[in-house]
Amino acid sequence: MTAATSNIAPELHALLGQLADEQLSDAGMEALLEMLRDSADARTYYLQYMEIHARLQWKHIGNDREEGGGQPRVFPSIGTRPARDENMLGTWAFSYMVASVFVCLLLIGFAAVQISHDHDLQLVDDNSRRSTTSGEASPHDRPALVFVGRVTGMAGAKWSDDPNYIAPMGIGVALGRTYKLKTGLMEITYDSGAKVILEGPCSYEVDSTASGYLALGKLVAIVGAGGEGRGTGEVVSGQWAVTSMKDEDGRMKDEGGRPNADSLATRHSPLATNPSPLSPLPSPLFAVRTPTAVVTDLGTEFGVEVLAGGETTSHVFQGKVVMRTEWSGGGGRGPGDESANPESTNPQTTNPELILSAGQSARVERDAKSGEMKLLSGEKNESSAQAKEKFVRRLRKLPKELDLLDIVAGGNGTGNRRERGVDPTCGREATSFQTMMYPGDEQYKRVEWNRLIDGVFVPVRHQRHVQLDSAGHTFDEFGFGPGGTGCPVWARAADVSPVNQRVFPSCWAYSIGAAEEFMPKRRGLLCLHSNTGITFDLEAMRKLHAGARPARFRAVAGLADARRFYPDAYGMADLWVFVDGQLLLSAKKLRPENGTVSIDVLIAADARFLTLVTTDAHNGASYDWLVFGDPVLEMLPDDATQGKEARPMEQ
Repeated sequence: MTAATSNIAPELHALLGQLADEQLSDAGMEALLEMLRDSADARTYYLQYMEIHARLQWKHIGNDREEGGGQPRVFPSIGTRPARDENMLGTWAFSYMVASVFVCLLLIGFAAVQISHDHDLQLVDDNSRRSTTSGEASPHDRPALVFVGRVTGMAGAKWSDDPNYIAPMGIGVALGRTYKLKTGLMEITYDSGAKVILEGPCSYEVDSTASGYLALGKLVAIVGAGGEGRGTGEVVSGQWAVTSMKDEDGRMKDEGGRPNADSLATRHSPLATNPSPLSPLPSPLFAVRTPTAVVTDLGTEFGVEVLAGGETTSHVFQGKVVMRTEWSGGGGRGPGDESANPESTNPQTTNPELILSAGQSARVERDAKSGEMKLLSGEKNESSAQAKEKFVRRLRKLPKELDLLDIVAGGNGTGNRRERGVDPTCGREATSFQTMMYPGDEQYKRVEWNRLIDGVFVPVRHQRHVQLDSAGHTFDEFGFGPGGTGCPVWARAADVSPVNQRVFPSCWAYSIGAAEEFMPKRRGLLCLHSNTGITFDLEAMRKLHAGARPARFRAVAGLADARRFYPDAYGMADLWVFVDGQLLLSAKKLRPENGTVSIDVLIAADARFLTLVTTDAHNGASYDWLVFGDPVLEMLPDDATQGKEARPMEQ
């Protein structure tokens, strides 16, 4: 044995012998595991012991086979791999190998616990890392950290004091913690629901449950209307999307176009390192403090930028804010001036303030002549549009389009899911395309398994006030024939697989072939048989893809030609498009020879539902194979204007 294992207790050797002879009791196994957990020498001895017994077992297996007239013996050596034995499973060698793997996993577990413990210690404020020999109190004697939020998103974040350290997602944000980003983005979500997106280089301190101190750099604060983000409340999770990430040659750059190679940790400006008071602000509103200003929300989304000299600029994207000047010791009038004294009773010394609305900006900058900090409206040498673009408001890219085929197949609209659908009679997921009679029951069916589809329905003959969505909107002018439908609502891929090409021609979604006239972008087909309706939940899409909204619906629709297989087919159907129960487009008595119908329907910013319906045109439902090719919802940022109002159309 090696020196490391020369002093191994006889009890360990005895336990290993019992394990090898299959005589080790449960109590003995517990004792063995305890020894292995507590002693590195014991673990080393265990591995050596098992290796020796494994080699002996290999040799023993060979002897047995030679005596039994089986395969010749195999003598493994240190330098060569043993020949594989097909009956190894269940042998001693296999058992020893499993035991060795178990010990390795045990060692990895010990290391993980130690790493996790060391990492937790790093999360304590920087002051807790100092040596207690300097006269400071021990970290164990300090008050417990108070957490007021969580880190809910990061993108390319590098830290000023340690470029190789990246804080984990979801970590708690402690009161008084300062975040100093060299580059990249980080999102903090307060327990109240307010969000703050930091953009490096910056220094931001969490100084209360409803405020923060921005000493340097830029941030965007998102505080919900109606009080969300103020006071205590439910934690709002999730990430926001990226609209303006300034990047050049893979490096984040500041507004002056200079690479941010310098670290905030090495800056000597008092404004960049001056801490803020940790006492919560008296106002229940969310606020961002800087060395020279306080920006308080009134139900808003706004940006704040602080330059090295303390100059502060704020721009409002939505809602309103109140911006006022504040003395923080970094410039302007000194504490000896009466105008800077917060206890002064002179009414003329009240700090000036401005109320800013969406699209407006203000700044606090030093007067070149007097040296005082002054509050001025507007941007300095920038237009409102330029001020808006310099702030990063999202952590992930906003989708430009949502694919309705992906949604019908169970996706979120940004993927490429296909070959799935919805049963229009019950709202359940359809995993195969089956042509059969689907009778309606005059009931609107919710689609519980798909959060982006509100529901489906099958209109029946003589039914009045057909329900179009869960909000209760109805329509009574369909005027169709017998009713019922012939297949599920189906998301077909653009390219038909060889398997589906061999499907019986009655499965019309595949028998119609390439159908290129309906798919100029080759996305696929949304297939509906006549007397079927499906309603998409636009509000759920806005929540899922926060920061963007559906602005218009585009597709190429028409009736697929059944005469390729049924020469006497006489298909004819009507097409209807609704938004919140309002008919915005209809195409009557569509036949294959009519060609395609280009659909372009504008959607209001607050619209809740998009409903697509096809009904027969009084000649029965046979061969009414309606398709929507390349169906997409074009998306716009929340604050973008549509330009035109949605209006009814008819073809």
